[in-house]
Amino acid sequence: MGNRMSKLTDYTSFADAQAHASSAALWELFDGDRDYLNIAHECMNRHADGSGRTAVRIAHADGADEILSFDAIAAGSARFAHWLEEQGIKPGDRIAFMLEPSLPFYTSLFGAMMMGAISVPLFTLFGLDGLRLRVDDCKPKLLITNTEKSAIAGQIDGLRVVVADAELMADIERFPGSYQTHTRADDLAVFQYTSGTTRELPAAVKHTHRAIVTLMFAALYGTGIRPGDEFFCPSSPPGATGCGTARWRRWRWASRQARSPGALTRCG
Repeated sequence: MGNRMSKLTDYTSFADAQAHASSAALWELFDGDRDYLNIAHECMNRHADGSGRTAVRIAHADGADEILSFDAIAAGSARFAHWLEEQGIKPGDRIAFMLEPSLPFYTSLFGAMMMGAISVPLFTLFGLDGLRLRVDDCKPKLLITNTEKSAIAGQIDGLRVVVADAELMADIERFPGSYQTHTRADDLAVFQYTSGTTRELPAAVKHTHRAIVTLMFAALYGTGIRPGDEFFCPSSPPGATGCGTARWRRWRWASRQARSPGALTRCG
């Protein structure tokens, strides 16, 4: 490793983890600090270097792969953050999403967190009752979804529904592809709903921007992945693994929609 200062991502053995893992060492992996931190910056912006490096590879049910770069997601997220501000969205407002893995999903998810709003990813197979239950709980200013689900969401009184179609993606192109973040580490970033199987009703697990630092221990020592690895994720985006993968991996990873029961083995 020469004279370069080693980071936790350089170590792979259990003995090294015991010797070097610490809270201070975790913070060295991030641009932010204990006062100011932003998940969108850590996951996307800092890796958008103009090289077109792959951030996400989505495997669609028809067998096609869709490649999304750090550059594209970071620029799209910044434009979406500016667009949200134009819509009157303020830091701390909730923005809900019912979208499958796609460029609109990632740009809206990270764009909301980038400007200080709280991202609320929702399962795309929710019917009216399941959607209304969560909307009534988190009271989002906007719900971003597709054309099919907009018909269901439109039945909820007082909910503003925006379709993430080609028209919306074209509209945000008028905004700058960069955004200066100002979130504090303890600001709320994501509401992630439980399934409700272990209690009477689903509950929102509320994550701060700081949570990405804590969960890095799981990424490093629970999964063993290191910079440059791809991480295979068949989970729905709002799920603990699906949304967690989108938020917590600081390096290149792959998000895949399962094509078949054997899709779990198709990584890399």
